[in-house]
Amino acid sequence: MGDDTSLERRRNVRAPVSLSVELRDKRGFSLHATRDISVGGFFFDRAIPHPVGTRVMLAFTLPGDTRTIRCGGEIVNVPDAHGYGMGVRFVDVLPGDQKRIDEFVAELVGEPS
Repeated sequence: MGDDTSLERRRNVRAPVSLSVELRDKRGFSLHATRDISVGGFFFDRAIPHPVGTRVMLAFTLPGDTRTIRCGGEIVNVPDAHGYGMGVRFVDVLPGDQKRIDEFVAELVGEPS
């Protein structure tokens, strides 16, 4: 139970925010709304979950910014396999995009960036 994924979830502060995110996989694309964001990923609370380990492509725009962030994602958490919701970890984020995510999350949680 002490895997890196669970440790990462505990280390990253989550900030509540609703963002529209396009999620693409081999079957096509879908739009989801986030419940929260951290520097490491999103949680979608109303999504029909993909299996843990599924790789996806993400596209989203942070509020106040006009540039779309595109990166990979991996499903790392499905709290209730019979319901809704999934945690997605950012993968292969460009350094400039990660900096924008870090600054956005810091602003939401009231930390200096």
